[in-house]
Amino acid sequence: MRDQPDRDASTEPPAACVSAPPDASGAARGGRLKRLAYRMLASTALALAVAGVVLPGLPATPFLLLAAWAAARGSPELAARIETHPRLGPMLGNWRARRVVPPRAKLLACLSMASSLAILWASGAPAPVLASVGAILVCVATYLVTRPSR
Repeated sequence: MRDQPDRDASTEPPAACVSAPPDASGAARGGRLKRLAYRMLASTALALAVAGVVLPGLPATPFLLLAAWAAARGSPELAARIETHPRLGPMLGNWRARRVVPPRAKLLACLSMASSLAILWASGAPAPVLASVGAILVCVATYLVTRPSR
């Protein structure tokens, strides 16, 4: 015999229709995965930024900004290390304080964008693709060049 009183089956929804309460572990797992994704993005961008400091054709500033943004969301420890780094920290501080992009970074970024468009053209991309990519790159270059240099 059951401890609960009999209920009319027609007034209760079937068990399959009743949603379970949200699982806290699922939310935590989603948060962990999100933080991991931000950490991975920050680490990759930071590696490219460091490479950009020593390689002449690779601009460091955009990758550093991406790394700082992602690290702030996924790893406060990494964000602090980036901000206090003797070489990378000042670039980041200049950007945050006055939106400064160093002249060398501007030049390399514009050259990289021009090279990318040339490669796209050489690969035989259709004219609409070239036009739209070219328009986007011109907008990005215009924004970049109009930022203060010091």
